[in-house]
Amino acid sequence: MSLPPESRLTKINFTSPAFLYPAVGLICALAVFFRIWDLGSRSLWTDEAWVALAALKGAPAEALAAGASTPPLYILTLWGLVQLLGGSEAALRSLSFFFGLGTVLLFIPLSRFLSLPGWLLGTAMVAVSPIMVYFSRELKQYSGDAFFAVLIFLLAERLMARRGEKGWTALVLAGIVGLGFSHALVFTLPVAAAVLWVKLPQSRRRVMLLSGCWAMGFAAFYFIFFRGQVDPELTAYWSPGFPDFSSLPAFMRWLGASLERYFHYFLGEWGIFAGPALLAGGIWSLAREKASRALVYLGGPLLLTLAAAALHRYPFMAPYAGNRLMLFSAPLLYLVAAAGLGGILAWLCGKRRRVAASVLAGLALLAFNPLKIAQENLHSGYNREEIKPLVAYLEKQAQPQDLIYVYYFAISPFKYYSQGVKARLWWGKSCNEKDLALLANQGGVSPRRVWLLASHIPNLEHIRRFSIDLLGQWWQEKACLTQEGAVLFCFEWEKPRVAAKESSFPSKLDE
Repeated sequence: MSLPPESRLTKINFTSPAFLYPAVGLICALAVFFRIWDLGSRSLWTDEAWVALAALKGAPAEALAAGASTPPLYILTLWGLVQLLGGSEAALRSLSFFFGLGTVLLFIPLSRFLSLPGWLLGTAMVAVSPIMVYFSRELKQYSGDAFFAVLIFLLAERLMARRGEKGWTALVLAGIVGLGFSHALVFTLPVAAAVLWVKLPQSRRRVMLLSGCWAMGFAAFYFIFFRGQVDPELTAYWSPGFPDFSSLPAFMRWLGASLERYFHYFLGEWGIFAGPALLAGGIWSLAREKASRALVYLGGPLLLTLAAAALHRYPFMAPYAGNRLMLFSAPLLYLVAAAGLGGILAWLCGKRRRVAASVLAGLALLAFNPLKIAQENLHSGYNREEIKPLVAYLEKQAQPQDLIYVYYFAISPFKYYSQGVKARLWWGKSCNEKDLALLANQGGVSPRRVWLLASHIPNLEHIRRFSIDLLGQWWQEKACLTQEGAVLFCFEWEKPRVAAKESSFPSKLDE
């Protein structure tokens, strides 16, 4: 493990191996613990489930076709893991787990040029950030986005440390392979090449060759895979993440809202205040340490993403959870923020202003709230949709004359968890369906009951109103079974309307 240069806090013996190795070991242990906790016990939510169904296909080509916008090497690797480990939630999420943990381990040597406080703070932020932890145990490619961004910049740093004499092949291969796992890597590679061009003037011919290999790799992935994955509906969905150029005030409002979401998403509820302050401190600290290229590692890809958003090719901090597409920048944000906080603390201690340093450290603890971070990492509410027990209950209770309506966003999770039902199935076509009166006599046979299974919903009342619009007034709610982020209704036909019978259903399944 590469340790950072000695900081100004060496007088209090923070650089001794007796302190450093246990501290780093504890951070890494927390990173592993938080990422493996809940890895296989949480139900797959909508987007995870359709990726899972793709990975469970019988052949690689079928998996690629069903994976839609998922990066090709990510879905193919998942398919291979299914052949080796099976299709359980833990097995399917294991790839994201290793990418997430790998990001932490690669961040340690990448951030070695920071002062010791900044180095430890940055490593801790990447290790326990609720956002980084969550995506390390979600069946999506976003933890790979962060992993390959850190890997490319680390390999570039090592290449510069060796004065361009060794490491080109590893960098070429990492870039080409990474493009197959991460769409967002296209914003990282040009920045790494530009830094190498400036820092290694004697090796510019090799930098050009490196860039050419990456460009050919991207072209191959684009024409074979990416071009066919462009979905107009998805582009329309991410449209709020595209700049508003109708006027300068409109653009500034859009940019301000986007940056507010960015800081809040990655730095927590106080991020809008702490983020700009920490970035300003990071600029000052990195300039003093003569490591300002770290600012380029953060700012360069963000500017390229903004340019892509202006061309309507990639969203920039879009709402509707579009923030996750910017996860590739999170480790570099934490690096710069930690450089700011750590640099200021080191400077204050070096000036014997330890009271001020203690106050600043206390304010940082209050802002980031370690207890809340631990609680969120142990039980993340983000995209938690515990549909699995509802599916199991439905399969036991549904009868052949019943009809099961599966809400649009619950279709993939239902298909993943269902072992087979006796009743007829009706797949939801959208989240705005109405007036399905033919449910009363589908196929010439009147159903005894209608079950409505839903997940990925705003709230319970929303789906209750949806069910009324869908079924009409004569279908009366007899049961409502809830789990976190999911619900199962049972309706019976009553015409004319009569007093509701006392339900024999439980109101909530046992946990």
